[in-house]
Amino acid sequence: MNNDISNIDRTAAELRSSELEKKSERAGNEWWSVSLKRKWVRFLLLAGSALLFSAAFPPLDWGFLGWVAIIPLFLMVRNRTVGQAWLDGFIWGYVWICTSFFWLREIEVFLPFVTALVLALFPAFWAAAVPFFNRFIFVPVDVQLKGIDAEREYYSQEKRNNLKQLALVLALAAWWCVLEWTRTWIGTGFPWNFLAVTQWKNTPVIQICEFTGVYGLSFLLMFFNISVALSIDTWKNILIKKKYERPLPFLISIASIMLCVFFGTSSSIRYNNMPDKAKINISVVQANIPQCRIATDEQAKYALDEYLSLSELAVLAKPDLVIWPETAVPIPYNVAGEFGLEYRSRLGKIIAASKIPFLIGTIDFGKVYGPVLRPEDIPLYNSAILLDANSNIVDTYNKIHLVPWGEFTPGGNLVPQWIKNFFSMGRNLTPGTRYTLFNLNDNVKACVNICFEDVFPEIGRRCALAGANLLIIISNDAWYPNSSEPDQHLAHAVFRAVETRRPIVRGGNNSGTCVIGVNGAIIDSLGERYDEKTGRTVLDPMEKKKGFANFSVQVVRNPPLTFFSKYGNVFIYACIVMFLAAFVYSLVCWHEKKQKLLKAFEKK
Repeated sequence: MNNDISNIDRTAAELRSSELEKKSERAGNEWWSVSLKRKWVRFLLLAGSALLFSAAFPPLDWGFLGWVAIIPLFLMVRNRTVGQAWLDGFIWGYVWICTSFFWLREIEVFLPFVTALVLALFPAFWAAAVPFFNRFIFVPVDVQLKGIDAEREYYSQEKRNNLKQLALVLALAAWWCVLEWTRTWIGTGFPWNFLAVTQWKNTPVIQICEFTGVYGLSFLLMFFNISVALSIDTWKNILIKKKYERPLPFLISIASIMLCVFFGTSSSIRYNNMPDKAKINISVVQANIPQCRIATDEQAKYALDEYLSLSELAVLAKPDLVIWPETAVPIPYNVAGEFGLEYRSRLGKIIAASKIPFLIGTIDFGKVYGPVLRPEDIPLYNSAILLDANSNIVDTYNKIHLVPWGEFTPGGNLVPQWIKNFFSMGRNLTPGTRYTLFNLNDNVKACVNICFEDVFPEIGRRCALAGANLLIIISNDAWYPNSSEPDQHLAHAVFRAVETRRPIVRGGNNSGTCVIGVNGAIIDSLGERYDEKTGRTVLDPMEKKKGFANFSVQVVRNPPLTFFSKYGNVFIYACIVMFLAAFVYSLVCWHEKKQKLLKAFEKK
C-alpha cells in the first residue's frame, strides 16, 4: 500500500515537472525572472560590477574603469521597480564599499562591513532613481500603459526621442553628484572615493575641477557611463537592422570630454607660465614610525630621536623651512614635565644652530578661562605650529574638521561609555575655528590642511580665500601600514591643487611626501623607484621609507582666484536644479499615468 502511494506521488511529481518545463518554454514566459538561479546570477553580476568600480581606485588604480564601471548597474536596474532597483543598488554599493574601504580593517576588523551599511545607501538611492526617471522621462506614458513588453519594444525602435534620452542622462548624472555632495556634510562628512577620484592620474581631464570642483568631473564620468549604456540599443539597431540612429547623448559626452581637456589644459598652461614667481626651498621629514593609540615614554622618545636626527641632516641643505608631519611626536610640544623640556630644548638647539623655521604637527593645548577641575576641561587640538628662527611660536593652525571616533566621539556625553571604548581611539579633541595664514617669507603665504581635511574641497577653497598662495598638507597615514589608504588619501589631494591652482607641499609620516603642481601632477617626491620598462628612475610618492626631501617650489606671488575658489559649489546648485526638474516632471507623468489607469477602470 505504502509503495503504491510512493509511486503515485513520484509519478505526480514527474508530471508536474514536465508540465512546468513545457510552460517555461512558452513564448513570453517569465519564470526566469523570478527563479532562484536568476537571483544568484543577478547578485553575482552586481557584485562583479561593484568590483570593477573598486578596481578603478588605488591600489589597483585602473582609472579607465571609471568611464564604464557604472554601465552594468544602470542596465540591470533600468527596467526594475523602484524598490527592486534600490535593493540592487544597495547590494552593489555594499560590495563596492567593503572592497574599496577594506583598509578600515586596520583600525577595527568589522569597520568596513559596518561602514558599508551606511555608505551603500547612496548608490541605492541613485539606483532607485534610474527606473523612475527612465520610465517617466524617457518612455511615454502611453507606451507604459501597454505593459513591460511594450517598454522593451520601445527601447529597440529605430527612432526614439534623443532629447528625452539627453534629459535622462543629465538627471541621473546630476543625482549622482548631489549624492556625492551630500556625503561631504551629512553627519560629519566622509567625501572619500568620489567617482572623479578614479581619474587622479589623468591630468588633462581633471583640469575641469578649476571651474566645477570635483563634482564636475564626476558628472562627466557619469554622463559618459549612461550615454554609452543607452547607446547599446542604438548599436543593436545598427548591427541587426542596419539602420543608423545618431546617439546624441554619446556624441555630446565625447564633445564635452574634448572641450574639458582643451579648456582645462589651456588654463593649466596659463597658470604654469604665470610671471612674478618666487621660489621657496622646503625640507620635509618622513620618519616612517609605526603608530599606537597610546604611546609609551619609550615610543615617544624614539619618535623624537628619529625626527631630530633626520632634521639635523635636512637643515644642512639650508632650506627656508623644515616641515614635520601630523603629530610627528606623539607627545604635545608644549607639554609640561621632563619630556616636554627635552622636546623643546633639543629642537630649539637645531633651530638656533641653523636659523631655519620649523612647521611641526603636534597636539596642542588651548587656553582655559576659569578653574580647571578635570583634565578634560583643557581643550586639546590637532595643530600645526610655526616656530621661527628663534624657536618662538609665530602662529598656530588648529585642525577644523576632525575625524569622527578617531579624534572625537560623535554625540559626546550622550554616547554610552562602552560604545566609546569599543569604537573610539580615546581622544576628544576640539575643532579649530580659524584658517591660519602663515607668512613664511615676504612672498609666500601658506595655509595648512591636516590629514583628513584635504579630502574636503571646501577647506582648500577657504585657504585660497584666506590669501594663501601655497597649500601645505601634513598627514599621518602610518595608522594604515599594510593597506591602500595612503594611496587613496594622496589621490584626493591632487584635486585641491587643481581647484585652487595653488601648489601643494605634502608631508607624511610614512609615505606621500611630495610636491603637487597647480595642474594636479606630482612633480617631486621623497620616494623613487627604478622603472624596468623605461630604464629610468621615476617618482614613487607612496614608497614607505625613512628620510627627508628637499623641495624647491615655485609659487606665484599674487595668484588670481579660480572660479571654484571664488564661487564654490555653483555646479552642485545646477545639479540640484536639474535633479529637481527631472523629479517634478516624473511626478507629473506618474500622476498622468495614474489618472489614465483610474479612468480605464471606471469605464469597466
